[in-house]
Amino acid sequence: MKHECLDNGLEISFNDESNRYFGDYHRICVVVTISCPIEQLADDDLRLRAIAVYGEPIKLEKRIERMGVPSAEVEQVRNALIDDFMRQATIYMSRPDYPRLLVTAELSKQRSGRLYA
Repeated sequence: MKHECLDNGLEISFNDESNRYFGDYHRICVVVTISCPIEQLADDDLRLRAIAVYGEPIKLEKRIERMGVPSAEVEQVRNALIDDFMRQATIYMSRPDYPRLLVTAELSKQRSGRLYA
């Protein structure tokens, strides 16, 4: 549907996975994929750990949904969801240090998934 490239190397794409679920009512579902190129990280240790765990690049997905949307409003609601996401998220995602922060956060999530006996 839509693709944005930020100055810090992040790529954001939007895909529509909406469906009609009852009569004239739709579930609007926009899947946001954030792609972070690891090769551009300045921190060698962080870059090597991230490549070992995730490969290149790291891709994260987020779903934005709205239920009960009549057919006449589907396109308007879909566009509003995308615009709202970009308006809110671009403020911090476009920061030069955001890719490093994102990779660091994802690597720490990877470690915290252990089960303790």
